[in-house]
Amino acid sequence: MNNKDFQKAVELINRSTSVLITTHTKVDGDAAGCCVALSEALSALGKTAQVLFLSPLPQWYGFLFADPVPVLGKDLSKEQLLQGTLGGFDLVIIVDTNSHSQLPAFDEYLRQAHPPVLVIDHHKTADGLGDVELVDSTAAAASAVVLDLFKFAHWLVTPKIAQALFTGVATDTGWFHFNNTDSAVFRACEELADLGANPSQIYHNIYQSFSPQRFRLMTAMQNTLELHFDGRFATQHLSRQDFKTTGAKDEDTENLIDECQRIASVEVAALFVELPDGRIRCSLRSRGPVDVCKIAAKFDGGGHTSAAGAYLSPPVEDAKKSILDLVKSQLKDI
Repeated sequence: MNNKDFQKAVELINRSTSVLITTHTKVDGDAAGCCVALSEALSALGKTAQVLFLSPLPQWYGFLFADPVPVLGKDLSKEQLLQGTLGGFDLVIIVDTNSHSQLPAFDEYLRQAHPPVLVIDHHKTADGLGDVELVDSTAAAASAVVLDLFKFAHWLVTPKIAQALFTGVATDTGWFHFNNTDSAVFRACEELADLGANPSQIYHNIYQSFSPQRFRLMTAMQNTLELHFDGRFATQHLSRQDFKTTGAKDEDTENLIDECQRIASVEVAALFVELPDGRIRCSLRSRGPVDVCKIAAKFDGGGHTSAAGAYLSPPVEDAKKSILDLVKSQLKDI
């Protein structure tokens, strides 16, 4: 990624009048932050900017948005999107992903509507969805790439935008404890704090706002903990019954995988979540030499070396066995 790429992105945006901004399913802080920042900037440029999510926004990111964001499949169908119910768009911006598998139903819209597409991402996994792509796999968060775009384009970073981008960088670094935290992260966050981001308020909104239902779901998950390979690999799972019993929602699983990494011996962690359609979503984390992105790629998933995910076929015990064998293979080589 270089200045030519940024220039192409700015030219693509300048030619547009109505922009649809979206991101991967299971919205996280980085995805949400990018969407807010870009929609604010495009609106300031006099363009129509519409954010669309592919799954519900977790309530703890609601502080970033003044109004509710429509969800594809809940508030409107793919057919309604194609018919222009949400508006006619001459540009689509996809943030924090470049993979068909993370854009359920929306990837069909892309294939049928054929809009110009700008991708802004920081993942290694890439399907080449964009006509123009700003992808920096060395960046800790997509929000950091968006900040670079703002600097290149000389767009104003308002306190609201600073708050959104700080949220993105802070959450994708696990509030600065993941191994993707480097000096560039702290420089960016210093700049964003100077521009109006409030770190203590962001932390409270995200990490100190559990609902009782989410807390009970975490407890249910912790009760399934299994340690393998002398405690180096931890697995946990959640069934549909767990959601029914606790009253929690699917989005309440975000970041719960990090809990078992408090155990000193754990180098790799996996959380298996049974989805309403029967599939098993597997989230993977590594704080050692195991490359979980390679493991996720075996199931058409992806992500980063230390954080990745994929969808597996049921039952959950078979999904566990598949992942366990791949983790064992990598641990043997270390």
